[in-house]
Amino acid sequence: MPPTLYLIDGHALAYRMYFALTAGGNSQRWQTSKGEPTAGTYGFARELIRVLEQEKPEYLAVAFDVGKTFRDDIFPEYKATREKMPDDLRAQIQRIREMVDLFNIPRLEMDGYEADDVLGSVARIAAEQGLGVKIITGDRDLLQLVNERTAVYLAGDDQTYITEADVVKKLGVRPNQVVDYKAIVGDTSDNIPGVKGVGEKTAVALLEKFGTLDDIYASLYQVENRWRGKFESSRETAYMSRDLASIRTDLKIKFDLEHAKVAPFDGSKLEAFFKELEFRSLLSKGPRHQRRRGCGNCA
Repeated sequence: MPPTLYLIDGHALAYRMYFALTAGGNSQRWQTSKGEPTAGTYGFARELIRVLEQEKPEYLAVAFDVGKTFRDDIFPEYKATREKMPDDLRAQIQRIREMVDLFNIPRLEMDGYEADDVLGSVARIAAEQGLGVKIITGDRDLLQLVNERTAVYLAGDDQTYITEADVVKKLGVRPNQVVDYKAIVGDTSDNIPGVKGVGEKTAVALLEKFGTLDDIYASLYQVENRWRGKFESSRETAYMSRDLASIRTDLKIKFDLEHAKVAPFDGSKLEAFFKELEFRSLLSKGPRHQRRRGCGNCA
């Protein structure tokens, strides 16, 4: 087995953990005695410790979004229908960044691009160096990155890493068809329009027959009349949707594999952080993990 680089999708994992813990309006429970909200930070910490404790990664990094991206230039309404990040979660993102630093894990960010693009590009770089890649996220968009060297774990959903065969079972298309699939069916969560009036079953059937969006348009005369007109009238929208859905894997991002090697961290600082946020159930786990790695200065 080749060495494996673990990549965590920072914002997506924070979202997934936050909503899992606050389901049913349970957000009041997740705050400190001083009123600081903690659901996203706690859930993220718990998942991060699970990875360190159970999977014992040799290499690990976390990617975060940093603001507007090129997709907003392509389509200003991109993600316009998505609810704003809850205010109490927004306040926790910096805390999560702080915690990642305390774990001595590199943060990967790039202006103008989403964390997805950073993850896709770093995954490609790692694969070219002969590593395996495991991406931990809460976002199904990352399924398009699955290949023979890259697997995806959907936190809070699947309890195993998703391989190429699993993507076919989930969506009915191969990983390298996921972008064309989304170009056709769209994505309401990201406000990607797709081809109006064409649903999932039809998209799967057409991609199974023709292979790609390009091939569908090249063979429109073979497409049933009831779908042909929809594709003809939505050509521009379909290709824009494909651009919006495509995760970039060609970013010229500096990535130092040695920097991502799991290394000792200051357990006393992490313990102080957990105490400040009143994460009593985690106090023994994070610092304990570090002590097992042989840090003589850990609390």
